[in-house]
Amino acid sequence: MNFRKYLTPILHVLAWGVVYFLPDLLFEAPAGPVFMVKRNLHFVLVLFFFYLNYFVLVPRLLLHKKQIFFSLAILVALVFSFYANDFVMQWTREKYEKQTVNFRKSVSPRTLKKIELRRERHRHAENAGTVIVVLMGFFISTISRETREWYIQEKKRKEMEKQKLISELSFLKSQVNPHFLFNSLNGIYALSIKKSDKTPEAVLQLSDLMRHMLYESEKEEVALEKEVQYLRNYIQLQKLRMPEGSQVIFDVAGDIPGKTIAPMLLIPFIENGFKHGAAANGVNIQIKLQVKGDVLTFDMINNVSKAASKDTSSGIGLVNVRKRLDLLYGDKYQLDYKESNGNFVVHLHLTLEK
Repeated sequence: MNFRKYLTPILHVLAWGVVYFLPDLLFEAPAGPVFMVKRNLHFVLVLFFFYLNYFVLVPRLLLHKKQIFFSLAILVALVFSFYANDFVMQWTREKYEKQTVNFRKSVSPRTLKKIELRRERHRHAENAGTVIVVLMGFFISTISRETREWYIQEKKRKEMEKQKLISELSFLKSQVNPHFLFNSLNGIYALSIKKSDKTPEAVLQLSDLMRHMLYESEKEEVALEKEVQYLRNYIQLQKLRMPEGSQVIFDVAGDIPGKTIAPMLLIPFIENGFKHGAAANGVNIQIKLQVKGDVLTFDMINNVSKAASKDTSSGIGLVNVRKRLDLLYGDKYQLDYKESNGNFVVHLHLTLEK
């Protein structure tokens, strides 16, 4: 049984029960048929116009910017309530207050005129009270419906933003993965041209990396330990084709276990270092990843070859990383990278999700 399906009707019934018995809760309500008719009439009028306004007037008039027709509809309802109360209460008093006839015969005309004048003022005040009660019902109904519409629209807006975010992230991931694969295959191709004995090992390394990409990269977050191991595997793959004199230092420290991070977020930096750091004297890359509490810092410096080719895909990984950081972490990160004195320097300060 889906209880949430019946939650709203149950709450409405309980709320109207409170409204009906509110006079008994606030003060000692007078007994007698006249008061009961008055209470029931007010309740029926408020109940009817509340839902008429909630389901018809607000959605069809007010929310469609037809304020004039909406105001006229409320005015008609208030006038109707005024005269409906006047008619019903007059009829009720004539039916149940039979002693009034005998009372009229027992008093002087002057006294009777004063009594009639007082009753007339009471009658108009009573009708005005009915109008105020109905108007309060309209006010609460309008606020309730507009709040509900705002909530629905806000939910739709957030859902659209979420879908847009998912689509954009999927697009960025689809760029990262082929870009990574392209660079890795280039490396293996270079080994195969040289007929290197390391080629089978490189293919196996690539297979392990692809397995991570297929099963982990589609998740919103992965264990930081797995991502670090993925980076180690990628570095091992690249080392197979590195020239003599190359040096890669990957230092990991801090509280790594139990932390999570968006997948494939750090690999573009290392990928970029290997791609543009190839030089005659080898690649020189220094990487330090450290976690303190919920804060991850990633620092990397690599040499930049003047002869490195600048194809159309150059830098696409770094651009994608910043976009993904904006979408996933908002203002919880700081990323700086620059080229200085023949080196490319990267600094990332990231607050991980708890």
